[in-house]
Amino acid sequence: MTIPTHPQLGWIGKWLGNMGSAMASNLQNYLHAQGQLPLRFWNRTACKGEALTSLGGVYCDSIADVVRDSAIIFISTSNDEALQTIITQIISAGNLTDKIIVDTTTVHPDTSKAVSAKLTQENAFLVSGPVFGSAPMAAERKILMVAAGSHCPIHRISPYIKDVIARDMLEVGDRPEKASLLKIIGNFLVSGLTEIIGEAQVLAEKSDLGTEVVEKLLEAQFGPLPTMISKRLTQGVYMPPKGTSPWSNLDLALKDVDHAIECGAAVGTRLPVGEVVLDHLKRAKVFSQEQDRQMDSAASYGIIRCDAGLEFENEFVKKRDA
Repeated sequence: MTIPTHPQLGWIGKWLGNMGSAMASNLQNYLHAQGQLPLRFWNRTACKGEALTSLGGVYCDSIADVVRDSAIIFISTSNDEALQTIITQIISAGNLTDKIIVDTTTVHPDTSKAVSAKLTQENAFLVSGPVFGSAPMAAERKILMVAAGSHCPIHRISPYIKDVIARDMLEVGDRPEKASLLKIIGNFLVSGLTEIIGEAQVLAEKSDLGTEVVEKLLEAQFGPLPTMISKRLTQGVYMPPKGTSPWSNLDLALKDVDHAIECGAAVGTRLPVGEVVLDHLKRAKVFSQEQDRQMDSAASYGIIRCDAGLEFENEFVKKRDA
């Protein structure tokens, strides 16, 4: 592998959403501080890259322009189909020998495996590098990347990950699909925790115990992650103000839980909790469409409330939106 000490980096997004924008901005800030070449990037909607351009990033007119000049190319997109479309365009650009493609998208392990095989045929390398965390965490470089692929490409990208894009990088192995599987399992754990915490908070609310004391219990006994999830519910993150973007879109949660159930079925195991969560997420999607309003991936909480005879909106949301 022949990559210069300070290679040209590229970033490709189907859209530069909150997560992608935060990661790319942090990377560009690092490159600028180190006196390295500015990040070259392409985004489907050019205006969504204006913030990155203001930091010194160089907007490219096409994916081919990014690929031509970059030795390491990051991808941040929404789903399997978007990733496959981008990979097809990357391959069409040609001359991929020794280039490293870092995919930060959460996709099905089979998708990562197929994409890796296609890039290998072009003498390029795939590092599957999905990330754990929310958009606010990405802005503060507190997300975690899990990475899988050949060791040398992972070693080459590591200076641009820890304390630059993420707080750390967990190396999973040499098969890219294993990072995707670990990310799917991790997201399933978060979805399951959201379900059970949502149920517990509804029980506390209907029993006149109150949600605040349950949140204090979570913080004192169970730690920061359950507490953060609880605050996404009690502080209305699950239902953002109309016209604003969620921390993590409901559609992404639907995709991830569905992928987890499929992965379980492929090895002969059921995920009953996942089936409950998926049902609640699908019903939350219907509610979202009826309200013409974007919902967060924690919107299953609203359905749990409705099933208990409460309104979808908790008191925090009602006061905030009033």
